[in-house]
Amino acid sequence: MTPVPVSGPDECPGARPRVVCIDDDTPIREAVQHLLPGVDVVAVHPRVETYLADPVPVDVVLLDLLLLETGEAGLQGARGVAAVAATGSKVLIYTNERRREVLAGCFAAGAHGIAHKSDTMSATEQAVRAVAAGRLVLTTALAGLAELLARRGELRPLSPRKVEVLRGRARGESYKSIGARLFIAPATAEEYMSEVSRTFAGFLGAHSAADLERHLGIGPGDLLDPLRPRSVPS
Repeated sequence: MTPVPVSGPDECPGARPRVVCIDDDTPIREAVQHLLPGVDVVAVHPRVETYLADPVPVDVVLLDLLLLETGEAGLQGARGVAAVAATGSKVLIYTNERRREVLAGCFAAGAHGIAHKSDTMSATEQAVRAVAAGRLVLTTALAGLAELLARRGELRPLSPRKVEVLRGRARGESYKSIGARLFIAPATAEEYMSEVSRTFAGFLGAHSAADLERHLGIGPGDLLDPLRPRSVPS
């Protein structure tokens, strides 16, 4: 579906935005300049860390969210967005990810727009131009994302302790085992999970704790994993 600019100043059609592409897919890195002929791709990187080692001032960073193999430590997802946004460049997420909660978390981390890899390249180029011009770009394929973003400030994120308890329950761990692992009483672990259940009562009425963990993108190595260790660029 076509990305839709939803706010900000008008684009300047004649300008050629300067773009960096961060994607672990070699064919995309090798072909992006040819696929987006209306922009100047000044650098490509397979990882956020390699970009941060020598950041080039550009109008837009086209950033894939999922860059790491399972279990590999490093920057991706919301952490990657935040790290790139901190360089001063606008971030356009370029991904197959469609979980609204996850994408909302990445927007909250500093992204300016999203384009899906299933979009046409002309639509992606349009999104690049819009983000370069200072516009927020969503996608018609994610109905309700704008409303979720508007409510993001009202949503209380789970604390690291609640995330740990949810992870344990998602894997069938007992409250006694969780308590021993986290050095808290089993009753305290159970209360943490009760608070999670109250917060997401609607979802958990028809889904498991494991489903909720995936829905929120907070599982180990997932895109909003708040406990994932960060690797340091060499």
